[in-house]
Amino acid sequence: MSKRNSIILGMLFLILVVEILIFAPNELGISPAEDQAQQTAAAPPDQEKPGTGQVMSDVYSIEAKGENREWELWADKALGPRNNKDEWTIQNVRVKFYADNGVIYNVTGKTGYVAPMRNDIRVVGNVITKSSNGYTFKTESAFYESGKRRLSSPTAVTMSGPADDNGGPLTLNGGDLLADFNTNEINITRAVKARKVVKNNKVATIQSSKAEFSGRTNMARFLGNVVMDYDTMRVTGPEARFMYDSKSRSLDSIEVAGGVRVTDTDKFATSKSVSVSFKNERTVFNGMPRVVQNGDELTGDQIVFLDGGRKVQVSNAKADFDPESVQKSMEKKN
Repeated sequence: MSKRNSIILGMLFLILVVEILIFAPNELGISPAEDQAQQTAAAPPDQEKPGTGQVMSDVYSIEAKGENREWELWADKALGPRNNKDEWTIQNVRVKFYADNGVIYNVTGKTGYVAPMRNDIRVVGNVITKSSNGYTFKTESAFYESGKRRLSSPTAVTMSGPADDNGGPLTLNGGDLLADFNTNEINITRAVKARKVVKNNKVATIQSSKAEFSGRTNMARFLGNVVMDYDTMRVTGPEARFMYDSKSRSLDSIEVAGGVRVTDTDKFATSKSVSVSFKNERTVFNGMPRVVQNGDELTGDQIVFLDGGRKVQVSNAKADFDPESVQKSMEKKN
């Protein structure tokens, strides 16, 4: 074969190869776009685009640790994860958490996220948490950590407690929320402000750095820079505790301890602790009490103001004063 013929045959072969590569898909009825789509469909799962998880409606799920239930979950709709590393996304969610000592916390919210490998749950949007002993907490978000068995929220919280015989519930605003399901202790911190209607529609307000509540009992404590205002009296100290009547479960008194100072329209006092009783309108000073009123100074082992401050009792007086003159002065003021 001549050199010329070899060159011609080589060029024809090259043209044939190019034609097969360019025009063969169209001749087979497969467009380049369809060919690309088929290649994408055949890609491994980890290369799939987001939003391809399983969709379910009217969802119910239960999680247990051993023989004990940890939580139950209900949702209107759920979007499954693409792999085990992702979260389930759920809409209009309700979760029932089972804490120690039979305490239950119900959490509802607009959107939830469940980590299937850790059993952690996030709830976002109009989140409401209710404890089985009557407390309600409203936050914008909440996060449950399964390993630590606790529910937390870094956002502002509004709380209302159970109503009692004196009227409305205790209401409170704070900076964040942490509920420990092992101890059933609920902590609210940062800029705590609380309000409670007590006997005869009088109002007691409390400000503090932190508040502690129980999901099992009616225990309530306020800690750090406590300021309580009741009627015309202001009490300041490091700690305040709500004392409830064991029968009616209504708020009976508030005790401020740790070194307190009390100011009123016509007197001021200092002591280690003071108890303000709403039931019988008694104010009791204990622990080196000292009361100064209208130039008269009262000291003793215990000082008690009765009938809203119209009467006074001093146990083991430690200074010279005239109780009759003090009493007359107080009655004149009232």
